[in-house]
Formats: sequence, C-alpha cells, structure tokens
Amino acid sequence: MTPDGIYFPKSDAPILLSKHGPPVFRPKAVGPIYDQQAVDHPIKSWSAETEASCYPPKDDPYGPAEIPQQPATCSDRYLRPSLAKNERLRLSMLWYHTRDILDDTEFISGLQEKASFAQESSGWEFAVIGIQDLNYYIRLATVGLQLGILPRGETICAHTVTQPPSSVFLLPDLMEDWRFEESPYLESGGLRGYAGAPLRLQHKTGECVNLGTLCVASSTKEEPLTRSQQMTLVRLADWIVSDIVKCARARRQQERQRMTELIATAQDETNDIVSEKPVLSILRIMYPDAVISIQPSNATHIQLEGQDRIPISEFEHGLWEDTEFIDNFIENANNREFPSTRAVRALSAHCENISGQCLLVVATKNLQLVFDDIDSWFVQTCAGMITKMWHKHILAEVMETKEKFLRGFSHQLRTPLHGIIGSVELLAEELGMSDLTTGSNSGSQLTTLSTPPNSSGSSAHLNIIKTAGRDLVSIVNSMITLNRWADIALRDRQYSTHTIFELENGLANEILKEISGDKRYTASVFFSHELPLNCDTFKIDLELLRDSLTPVILNAIQNTPGGVVTITTSVLPESKQFVIDVVDTGRGIHPDDHQRIFEPYERVGAHSTGAGLGLTLSSKFAGLLHGSVSLVSSDVNQGSHFRAVFKEIEHFPMMFPSLPLASVFNNIPSKFYNLTPERDELSLSSLFTKYLTSNKFASSSAKENCFGILDLVSDAEAHHASLSRFPSDQVVICLVPAAQNHACIDNGPENVIYARGPFLSSTMTSALQQADSLVPNLKLAPERLAQSIEQSLALQQMDEHPIRSQAVVSVNEPSYSKSWSPGLHTNDPLPPSGSQKSIPFKHRTEQQHIIESNLIIPISSPLTNPPRPTALIVDDNAVNLRILQMYCSKRGLPYCCATDGLQAVDTFYRHQSSPVGVERAAIQLILMDLQMPGCDGIEATRRIRSLEKENKWRESVIFIITGQDSPTDRKAAEGAGAEEYFVKPVGIKVLDRGIKQYFDAFEV
Repeated sequence: MTPDGIYFPKSDAPILLSKHGPPVFRPKAVGPIYDQQAVDHPIKSWSAETEASCYPPKDDPYGPAEIPQQPATCSDRYLRPSLAKNERLRLSMLWYHTRDILDDTEFISGLQEKASFAQESSGWEFAVIGIQDLNYYIRLATVGLQLGILPRGETICAHTVTQPPSSVFLLPDLMEDWRFEESPYLESGGLRGYAGAPLRLQHKTGECVNLGTLCVASSTKEEPLTRSQQMTLVRLADWIVSDIVKCARARRQQERQRMTELIATAQDETNDIVSEKPVLSILRIMYPDAVISIQPSNATHIQLEGQDRIPISEFEHGLWEDTEFIDNFIENANNREFPSTRAVRALSAHCENISGQCLLVVATKNLQLVFDDIDSWFVQTCAGMITKMWHKHILAEVMETKEKFLRGFSHQLRTPLHGIIGSVELLAEELGMSDLTTGSNSGSQLTTLSTPPNSSGSSAHLNIIKTAGRDLVSIVNSMITLNRWADIALRDRQYSTHTIFELENGLANEILKEISGDKRYTASVFFSHELPLNCDTFKIDLELLRDSLTPVILNAIQNTPGGVVTITTSVLPESKQFVIDVVDTGRGIHPDDHQRIFEPYERVGAHSTGAGLGLTLSSKFAGLLHGSVSLVSSDVNQGSHFRAVFKEIEHFPMMFPSLPLASVFNNIPSKFYNLTPERDELSLSSLFTKYLTSNKFASSSAKENCFGILDLVSDAEAHHASLSRFPSDQVVICLVPAAQNHACIDNGPENVIYARGPFLSSTMTSALQQADSLVPNLKLAPERLAQSIEQSLALQQMDEHPIRSQAVVSVNEPSYSKSWSPGLHTNDPLPPSGSQKSIPFKHRTEQQHIIESNLIIPISSPLTNPPRPTALIVDDNAVNLRILQMYCSKRGLPYCCATDGLQAVDTFYRHQSSPVGVERAAIQLILMDLQMPGCDGIEATRRIRSLEKENKWRESVIFIITGQDSPTDRKAAEGAGAEEYFVKPVGIKVLDRGIKQYFDAFEV
C-alpha cells in the first residue's frame, strides 16, 4: 500500500470496475439447437432479389419493420437468414477485431453493464449483445437469457446483421409476421417481441460492416420502441463497437511489445551463435499453430502445407490468401466448423542465408487469423535478423580470411625487410661508420656532427638502403593498417580511465619506434598541458586515441627538420571536449593543398615520404571516438597547426592532488634565469619556461639565487661562452635539440644537466630532480670539490669506457616500461633515498616506474643481473636467424638457436635443467618468432612459462619478434607471458634498449 496522496498506477490497470463481473461459466459447445433438420444446411448467399422481397425498406425509419407479402415459392417454415452482401470483408474485420476477446474480462464486464442499460432503457424483458461469426452467433453478454453459441441459420439476430447500419430491426410481435411466426425462437425459445441494432464498423474505404447485434426481446407482445429508445440502442451499439476496436488496439500493442522483447532476446542469442533457431523460435512463440519455413526465392513457386505449389507472383506486399478456398467455404460450408488441413494465409519476407536469397514464410491454417501491419513488421524484422546474422557470419569469415592474408602478407613483407635493415645496421657497425667524430678543437666540450671522409661513399650507400627500407616499412604498415580499419571499427571500444601522462608516454613510445635511428628526422618534440588544476584523468580508449594522434605528430616531425613540434593538450569541461593541438615550425602546406591532405594516398611536396595515408588514418581513428582531426592553419615555411577534438570525454580530478614542483624540491631555487640569447615562443627554453611557471617557478632577470636554463647550440664556442656567463656554483639545465642529439656532452661542466627529448613531463621533472640533487655538491668547499674531481679523473682513466657524469639526463636512450609499448624514461642514477617521497603524485608516476624497472627480479631468483644474458634465438627463417645471431655476436651475448617452437621448448628445458657446473648455461633471454610450423611462438611461450612454473625456475625474458602486428597476436602474446612484442624490422638500437630494460648491467 502506498502512502496517502501517492499515485503510482499500472499502465494496464482498470480505471472503472463494473458492478457486473464476467460470467462464471461460458459454454464451449454449440447450443441450444432448436431446428435439428436445418442445422446441417448452409444459409444462402446474399442476393438483391431476396433483399427486396424479404426486407423491404420502411416508410417510417423509426417504425416497425415492414412485413412483405409472402412469396408463393417459399417452402421453408420460417425465413432463414442469408449471408451479408459484404460477408468476406465483414468476417475478416470481425475475426481481426474480436480475436481472443472473450479473454478480456474487463471488456466483458463492460458489455454486461451495457446490456443491463439496454434492457432498462427499453423496458423489455431480455437483452443480448453478441457477434455473428460465419457459422454461429455468439452471445457475449445477456440479461434474462443464457449465454450460448447458436447456429446462424435459426437466429433472428442473423437477420439484423444484414440490415442497414444505424437502423433498428423492430419486430414487436413475431406472431404477426409470416417470416418468423414458426421461428424456432418463437416456438421453442419463448420469444415474442424483438428489436435489434447492428454493431457497425466502418472500413477505411467508407464501407460499413456489421460485426454482431445489440438486441432486446420479450416473451410477450410489446409496444414498438420509441424513437428515443431506438436511438439509445444505436448509440449503445456504436459504443460497444468502439470498445471492441480499442480492446483490439490495446491487445495488438501488448503483442507488439512482446514481439519487441522476443526480438531483443533473439538478437542476443544470434550474437553468440550462427543459427536461425533463435529467430524461428520466437516466430513459433507468436504463431504457435503456424507453419514456418525458409524457402528459396529464386524458385517460381512456394510450397505450403495442404496446397499445390503457389506462384510467388500471387504474394502482394508479402501477403497471400487462398481467396478461392475462403470464398467457396463462406458460400457453401458456412454451417460447418472451420477447416485446419491447409494453409489459408501466409506472410513472407525476403532474407539471406547459406542457401542465398530466400523467403521467410509464416503460413497459418487458421481461417480466423488475419495478419496486420504488426505481423508484417515482426516477420520482416525476423527476416532482417536472419540476413544480418548471415551477413555478420560472412563478414566474420571474410575478416578472418582477410586477417589471415594480412598476417601472412605482413610476415612475408616484413621478414625480408628485417633482414635488409638489420644487415645494413650491423654492417655499418662492423665498418665503424659512426656519425660522431671528434672536432678539430681538442679543448672543445662538445663534438661536431660529421662523417669520416674515408667512409663517405660506403656510408652514403648504406644510408640510402636503410632509408629506403624504413620508408618501405612505413608504407607497408600504413597500408596494412588502412586495410584493418574496418575490423578495428567493428570492435567494441575499450573505454577505461587514464592519466595525461599515460597518453604522453604512449605517444612518445610510438614516435620513438617510428623515427629512432632515422637521421632525417631532427625535430624536437615538446609536450605541454593546459589542464584545469589537478584534472589530468580522463576516460577513453587509449589505444585508439594514440593511433589517431600518432600519424599527425609523425607528419609534423617529418616536415620539421631541425625545428620544434609542440603537442598541447587541453580540455573544455563544459562541452566535455578533449583537445590536442600539434604545432610545428616546419615547411608548412600551401593553401591550395589544405583540403586534399586528408585524402588517401595524397602527398604534398618533394619531401613527403610514405604512402600518404597518415592523416587519412588519423581522421578515421578519430571518428571512432566521436572526434575529428583538422588543419587549423598552415603556410609555406611558416609551419602548421593541426587540431584533434574528441567529444563527450569524461574528465576526473586527481585522486591525490599534487603540489607545484617549486614547493617540493628542497635545494633548487624557486627562480630561474634564461641564458638563451635569442629565442622565440617555440624555442625549447621558451617552452620550458612555460612549464616552469606553471609549476610556480618564477622567471628572473638577474642571475643571483637562480638556476639557469639554456638551449644547446651547435657552435661549441658559443655554447661555452653562454655557460661561462653563469656562476659555476649554480646549476644549469641545458635542453638538447634533436638535431644535436649526437653531440658529445660527457665532459661538460659539473653544474650543467643536459636533457634530451622528446620532452615529456617526466623528462622535465627528472631534470629538475637531478638539479635538486646536484645543488648541494656545487656548494662544497673548493678543496673538497677539487679532490672529488681528481678522484673522478683517476677512475675515468682506469675504465676503458668513459664515465658519463651523473648530472646528465639522457632521454635519447630511454628505458622501457614493462608494457607492450617501450617506455621513454631516463636511465640515469636515481636521486638520494628519500627525495622521491617529496615529489607530488602526478610528477612521481614515471620516476616510480624507474625504480620498479630496476627491480624486476622474481622473488625466488638470486639477486643477479648478468651484463651478457644467455639468449635463445627462435626463428624458422634462415636470414632472420642469421641477423639475430650476428647481433648476439656483436653484443657478446652467448646464444643457442632453434628453428621451430617444439625445438625451442626442448632446448630451453635442456639448458634450464642442466646441473650446476655443466657447460650449458641457463637461458635468460628468448628472442621468439611468432609464425612457425608445428608449434608457433605463442604456444612455445606458453609451454616455456609452464615449465618455469612447474620447476620453480627463474622466469626468462621473452621478446616476440615477428612480422605480424594484429591486435589478436599482441593480446595472445601478452596472455602467453611474453614481456615485449616487436614488429619486424627491428633496429639493433631498439633491441639494445629492450635488453637494457631487463638487464640493466648490459652495455653496448
């Protein structure tokens, strides 16, 4: 019970309950039957002659029915009724609107109320409301008489059904009318007076049909009903018909709702299986007595139960009726029960399945079942589901075939490219073709970029081969990605919560994979954020977002030699928009080309590389996230500004709000001084200035009590001059442009920290952290400082490799996070213990990961980290196997080989299970191919991990090195237990960084 005043109704609850409940008992059998001899004879069809001779028009519309002159040829004891003029239409409308009407208790109760009102308003003894079926008159509600199912041929109401609409068939005394003086209802039924109004319903064409009657009767002769009483009967009859129509509509809406629910259920089931059964099942639920079949539509005929083959041409708008049979039955068998031995109506809808073009057919043998537009919609929807399911199955097969082709195609293309590029890189190392040579000024602290004169020809040839190979790889990757776009679009989006720093790292990883070692690309990349305070978390599909942004950034890098590319993220919380601006200082784009750069295979300018698909892919991927990529501005030699906007992106505040960096560090001053003499808004020092001021560091015009920031320049003397203007006991952070990445800075001043790009938040935070650690050392007494320098020089002479200063932040040789994309963090020594705790959470994320990456050692393993791990090389391609063998030899890595997965597992087991002291060393690093005969790389990885677990061996590090780059393969590799996934061709520097991540004692 709800509290007073609260109204919470059910949509199908009755509003007014009748005081007359539905009848307790409703007869199922036909009876009473008063004329046993005539019950087996059908009534005659309507004829104009019978109409004129037996039902003459009345002079007074409200007077009793005219009694015609009795024909001499009349042989029956009483006048039997005939069919209505529009009997076929009348029956169709009756069957449709009154289907299951006896089950509607609320409607039946309402009829009982109206029957009582009719009896009371007329003053006669009895009242009846009934419907006239083909063979029987069915009493729905009565007053003074029993309910019943009566033969049509003997009822008086059957005559009323053929009367004009809005009229009353008034017979005050049946004894005075030759048509009814021997009627069974007078002789046996006890009726003497009768007045009935037809229940009229209008067809959309304007034609009226009579569904049944509302009548009053008496066992005695009665005075004719007055005009008012007759009008009351007519209005009550119309009211009854209105209720019938409303009930039919409500019932159909309920059935439509049920159909909708069944469709949803079937759709869920067809998502999991490729079968027509769920669809056919819901059809059988809605049409339990129907015959449901799927028949080829290329045939000229359709086979239905109990029928000869039916021409498809007889189906109009998907509907067929056995008109000839129905008409014949109505005319000649209207006294019999309805047959159920043959299909009389059918609905059809076109669909497709394994047999091709088909028809879904729902055929009924129930003469009283009339289909409507809801049935048609339901059958068509079911046919559509079958088609969609089949198309989805075909598409899945096509996509699977395409995926297999692309995997093979990718493998076949990338594998030889891996051999070419790997050979070139190893050959370049073998010939000693370094890009760094010592400058003429022996006292210079920097090294200039040049090529040895005696190797310029070989170097040029090797560079051409390597450059062409890289471009070919880029083209192959873009074309494969474009062909996979449809598959990616069909996949569900993987929305989850990420920080802006995860996006930074992901983008930097992708950039590094594409341009690492390619000396054509010398743009410095700088990340900046213009986000609301402590709002750096958002919900999105990070992989798709990264795939959308990476081509735009690479496009900027490729067209900005020696310049700067800035990537700025911002949010518009009101509109839930996430905006990424990519601005470069490069070559720019002519206004005439602004529109076509997003078209497939379009390239602008002589410097363009690749297939011209990058911006096309970027736009397509952005569209999958309700986003767009556009060119904001660009002109020749003025740089370009691209913008990506993603809508409806949820942003969240940080779980642990952070403090600005200026208030975190203990030693570094809160002010800085820019030493760069000439700078613009997009210089590295200017961008770093914005980062510092956003973290509450203050820019100073004086050098005292500041730390310095500076752009590295190629002129060593100019660089030295800039540094000399700053006190040696104050720290300087020098930003190294990408064009100067190969400059040697090993022996720079002790107070200088060199930071290389890409410039992420972690890069700049790490540089500040190193500076904070360095400041106390710079304030040592001169004697102790001199002693420290002397000891460092002595150690340096003892080591065959130069020792790099601890004050250098080298971000061009990043370590990798233990994820599927290589991380981009520093490898330099960590700050003193305890300083990490002072860094705010959002700035600490990457530094925390450095600590973790240096401690990736299983608990059960000894705390050893060999500089030269023993490797197992697994590849079925002789060229690739040879390349990796050469690489291991160059790096001094002991190795063994296998040419398939089974051999790899066996070799691994023999090495790991060898007793201590046996020559075979335990394998610590596995370079595993993916596609191999017998046992592929995924299965081999899974078995190796199983052996390690069973025998409690220390886990080896497994790198998948393959020519396949599908998400399925990546996920399978991750699930099998591989640490990294590299796509061929893999540069030797990439392998160096990967091994360094897991074996930090490894040195090249």
